[in-house]
Amino acid sequence: METKRFTGREGRLISVSEAQELTHPHQKKERDFTARGENYVKAEFFGIHTFNELIKLHGENCVGFRVYYGLRDEEEDDDSKTEKSKKPTPRLVLVPVDEDGKDIMRAAAGGLKDMPVQGGAMTGGPLCPRQC
Repeated sequence: METKRFTGREGRLISVSEAQELTHPHQKKERDFTARGENYVKAEFFGIHTFNELIKLHGENCVGFRVYYGLRDEEEDDDSKTEKSKKPTPRLVLVPVDEDGKDIMRAAAGGLKDMPVQGGAMTGGPLCPRQC
């Protein structure tokens, strides 16, 4: 069986109305998230310069990105509280992908064998509604 190759043209552009149709059901569940004690995340922003750095790190091998859904404990959204606790917060993790559909992550130049990999993927963009 032949493995499908990625070309960098995967995905499709959609209209504003289709984007709204896709995002609206999630946005209506804000109260569900907060009732479960989780931070609600409407969106996460990633800057073009950070994307460019990630692409440059992986060069021609990168034909696109796989977006993983993640979860980690972060301070709660309620700015009115003086003492904040940590709550589960959805986060996106963007990982470069090669033409064979494999995640490609490697250490940035100068990384040592036992050092954590830096620059292999991207996360941590400003969250909406907090910072938008």
